[in-house]
Amino acid sequence: MAKLTFNPKRVLLVHAHPDDESLFTGHVIADRLAAGAEVFVLTLTRGERGKVKLADLKQLEGQSAEMGAFRTAELMTALAEYNTETAKVQHAFAGTRAYLDSGMRINSFGRPTRKRILDERSLTAVATPVIADDIVAIMKSFRPDAVITYNRKGGYGHPDHRKAYDATTMAIRKYGKSHRAPQLWTIAEPGEHYDVSVGGKDTAAIKKAALSAHGSQVLVMDETYALVAGKELRYDAPEKLRKASVSYWNSVKPWLRSLWALPLGWLAALAGTLLHLSRTLEGGFPIGLVVALVMTGALALALRLLRRSRGSLYLMALAFVITVLNLATPQQDGSELVSNSDLSTYWVYGSIGLIAVIIMFPRLRKAAWNRSASGHR
Repeated sequence: MAKLTFNPKRVLLVHAHPDDESLFTGHVIADRLAAGAEVFVLTLTRGERGKVKLADLKQLEGQSAEMGAFRTAELMTALAEYNTETAKVQHAFAGTRAYLDSGMRINSFGRPTRKRILDERSLTAVATPVIADDIVAIMKSFRPDAVITYNRKGGYGHPDHRKAYDATTMAIRKYGKSHRAPQLWTIAEPGEHYDVSVGGKDTAAIKKAALSAHGSQVLVMDETYALVAGKELRYDAPEKLRKASVSYWNSVKPWLRSLWALPLGWLAALAGTLLHLSRTLEGGFPIGLVVALVMTGALALALRLLRRSRGSLYLMALAFVITVLNLATPQQDGSELVSNSDLSTYWVYGSIGLIAVIIMFPRLRKAAWNRSASGHR
């Protein structure tokens, strides 16, 4: 099998935040420009949730507009370090609206994951096809023959990096329907199989200069740099790329992710139906009906708030309505889970009506209820 080579003439790099272009593909940019290729860097956010390394800049944290402006200025300075007399890096931010850095948290398993509360404009809160369309627009004007982004896991797992991969692969498929699809190359993590390595001593000085421009985010030493103290990398360490295929899995994944709402609706309908006839011993208060309606409303509201669209809520509602109406039909042995009592009437029509109200309510924004999200609007 012939060894793969990396020699594209028009390279599009899709990155989630300022500094990613130099951290992960600094050698690639410098190498391609030196070879006379055209390079376009597309940055999806302005890094509003970045954690600064310099004590003098700590006041920027939590101030999304100020942090975004500061990191944008760092990015422009870094990109200028790659320019030569004959070649210049092209750059754009994605979106007809500005996507926001989603930030991340470490879950109980020690892995990076998305924050529990997200602004509706955060990158991971935006539907993947919307971001893919923005990438397609750049591809149509630039016409790359190679596209580089993170791997399927998002590199070290940042949720914005995973979103960038999903949106980029979807964009390549869309672009390929009317144009010749470019090759997809992903950034190989340490220990991961790779096909080519790019850069070294010849491009180390350029990468160092570019990373030095990102001083708020990167610890810069004489021979090494680091994102976290104690985990240093050499400037002359080559960057490794892996040639990847554009899987159709990404086009169906958002739909499959929502299918779990079907059994959720079935379980809610079954549990509520079994509960709704329960009363307290004294006074006959319909505690079961109240609990069933609260449970149903809370579930529908949670799906509406926590998901990026109403898709999961629609599927849950469909399964719920079908199950409740089916349980309201007398069984073959003559037994009934839903009787002709007022409680059953309130349960059947009340639960369906409650879900309908939550579906049709025009705007629900959980971010508006969270004080920490106020800086993102």
